[in-house]
Amino acid sequence: MQSTTNFPRRAGLTLLLAIALAACGKIKPNAEPEADRERVEAKRQKAACTSPGAYRRLKDLLFDQVIEQYKGHKANLDTLADYSSARMEDPVVEGSDPLLDITRCKGRFILDIPPGAERAFAGDRRLQADVRYTAQAAADGSGFVYQLSQAEPLVTRLAGFNLDSGGYRPPPAIDEQSALGNETVAEGRLAEQNSKLALAQLPASARNQNNVHQVQPDRVEARKAVLPPENEQLRSRPADEAGEAAVRAFYNALSAGDGAAASARVIAEKRRTGAFSPQAISRFYGALPDPIRLTKIVPLGRGAYRVRYRYSAGRSHCDGSALVSLTDSGFIRSIKALNGC
Repeated sequence: MQSTTNFPRRAGLTLLLAIALAACGKIKPNAEPEADRERVEAKRQKAACTSPGAYRRLKDLLFDQVIEQYKGHKANLDTLADYSSARMEDPVVEGSDPLLDITRCKGRFILDIPPGAERAFAGDRRLQADVRYTAQAAADGSGFVYQLSQAEPLVTRLAGFNLDSGGYRPPPAIDEQSALGNETVAEGRLAEQNSKLALAQLPASARNQNNVHQVQPDRVEARKAVLPPENEQLRSRPADEAGEAAVRAFYNALSAGDGAAASARVIAEKRRTGAFSPQAISRFYGALPDPIRLTKIVPLGRGAYRVRYRYSAGRSHCDGSALVSLTDSGFIRSIKALNGC
């Protein structure tokens, strides 16, 4: 009789235990997603404080402050920014504001100066300061928007920077020169003679004494386009076309950052070292965020060509012009930059 009475009691206990275990089973799956969300958020906050992209944006903010607050030389500072690298020692997440989606960070900001630029900083190759910064998710989902504070020690040191970029920037593929040399002057005179010759062959109705001295070398090609049929020999000859193709191939290789292909089009004695070596070309042109683009090429005669091109290293930009001289076999003998880049 007693065992019969205990059976419903044991059955009730078993049922209660089953319900309790089921409840635990339901709670556990809910707890795991919550823990996962916390881990994901912690990882996101750490990336906001410690990623290379964060350091690049903080570097831009630093140089923006220098230019805005101290009216620093923008072109020089932009070039210095492009060839300096930023990193952070001991970066940590200080906290966050979930409502505003802001992560607060701190660390020791280090700006590594390119070789040659240390002359402007009493020989220091590294500028550093303890800073604080925040990262807030952009409204358009493009990443984080940063704010930098306590960077005054860096700002004041950078404010007086006025070193010419030629002292520290990796060399582009041009011949180094402090001023236009005799060869460049001769090429410029040749271009002027060609342009005057083209103008002289125009019909009398198209000539005007007032514009004889206004013809520029880079307008020669436009003049040739309107020459009368009897002066067909003044148009681009096959040699000019072959040389132009060689020049275009060289700049196409620069655009691709292909140092080996570009250097192979230069005379042998310039390929081994310096700005025309494969390594130097790849290092400079391969790192450009906005690759070099040839925008114009004008034959000047006797293997000389005037070119225009554009590229950007990030903050700094080049709208360049140069005189390119070829050998009779079609290799590049020299490139004389007309505006420093």
